Amino acid sequence: MTTPVNPDPQAKTATQAVAPKKTQRLGDFELVGKLGKGAMGSVYLAKQLSSNRTVALKLLPRDLAQEEEFLERFRREARAAMKLSHPNIVAAYDMGEVGNYHYIAMEFVDGPNLELILQKKGRLGQDEVLKVALDMSAALEEAEAHKIVHRDIKPANILSSNSQRLYKLTDMGLASASAGDKRVTMAGFCVGTPFYVSPEQARGDRDVDSRADIYSLGATLYHLATGRVPFEGSNPMVVMTKHLQEEPDLPHVREPAVPLHLSALIQRMMAKDPDKRQQTARELRQDIERCMRGEMPLPPSPKPKPAPRPLTPTLSPLGRGQGEGATAPAPVLAPGPPAPPLLDRIFAIADELAFFLPGPLRLPAVALVGTVVLLAMLWLATVLLKR
Repeated sequence: MTTPVNPDPQAKTATQAVAPKKTQRLGDFELVGKLGKGAMGSVYLAKQLSSNRTVALKLLPRDLAQEEEFLERFRREARAAMKLSHPNIVAAYDMGEVGNYHYIAMEFVDGPNLELILQKKGRLGQDEVLKVALDMSAALEEAEAHKIVHRDIKPANILSSNSQRLYKLTDMGLASASAGDKRVTMAGFCVGTPFYVSPEQARGDRDVDSRADIYSLGATLYHLATGRVPFEGSNPMVVMTKHLQEEPDLPHVREPAVPLHLSALIQRMMAKDPDKRQQTARELRQDIERCMRGEMPLPPSPKPKPAPRPLTPTLSPLGRGQGEGATAPAPVLAPGPPAPPLLDRIFAIADELAFFLPGPLRLPAVALVGTVVLLAMLWLATVLLKR
C-alpha cells in the first residue's frame, strides 16, 4: 500500500505556477499550470470553461485511484468541503471523474500557506498569530456546526489569501463526522501530522471531537509564535510519545517576545486533557478576543463533580401493617458507589501534592511518592501480622 506524504511545502502561488508546455484540456477544465503536489495528488491552476472561473484542480493519480482507501479519502475530502460554506474555509465547487482521473475543483487562493511563510520569516508577530487564531476559530465553528472534525490542522493546511486579507483552512482529507467515522481511524493507526497531533489521536482513539482540532491549532500557533514546533524527535513515534507524556516549554520561555496572554492561550489549547481545553470553537474565539485586548484567557471551568447518590431508606416487609405503637425497623440504606481501589487513591493524593512541580518532573514525583507510601503501608501490615 502506498503511504501518503505531507503536502509539498514548495506549492506555488498563481504567479509561480509552472505552465504546461502546451495547453492541456481535461473535460471542462483547461490547465494553466501546476501549483504543487500533495498527499493526495497534484494541484493545478485551471480555468473551468462552463463557469468561466479560475479554480485549483486537485487530481488523484490513477494508481492511487485503484486503491479503495485513497479513493474514499479523496471523495471524503470533497464531500466534507462541499458541506461547508465559510470565508475561512477553502470552498469546493465540484467533484467527478474524467479521463480516468478523479478531480476536485476548489476555490483558488492567491497566497502561500503558512509553512512557506514560516520558512521565509522564521516566526510571526503577536498580531499576525492572533489573526490566524481568530480566522481558524471561525473555520472550526463552521465545521462544528456540521459535526465535522478536520483532524489534520497544521501550517501547510492554512492558506493566506492576499486579496481577501484572511486565512483559509484547506485539505479536508482526514475530516469525518465527529460521531466517529470508523473508516478514518483504525485500531493502532494515528491520523494527523506528528508535530501537531493531539494526544487522543496519538493514542489512536476512535471518537475524537473538535477539541482535538483545538489542540492541533494550538500546536500550530506555538510554531508560528516561537518559530519551533512544540516537540521534536528522531522519528514520528518519538514525537507522538512526547505529545502524550511531556509538556512543551512555555511559548514565552522559548521565545521571550511572545506575550504572557498569548502564551497562556496556547498553553490552554494544548492541555493534555481535552476537558481542560476550550470546549468549543466559540469558547476558543472568545479567549482569542480577550488576548487581542491584551487580557488573559479564562482558566478552564472546574469539572462538575457527580451528585452524591441519595441514601434512600428501604423498609423491610415487617414494617408494613404493624399496629399502633410498634417500633419501626431501622431503615436499610441503599449502597453508594464503590470506593476507588487503594492504589488509585494513593497515586491520586500524590498527584495532588505534586501539582506545583513542572510538567516533566510531576510524573516521576508522583510515582516516587506513591511507591514510598505503598511500601510503608506494606511494611506496617507485615509488622501488625507478626504480632
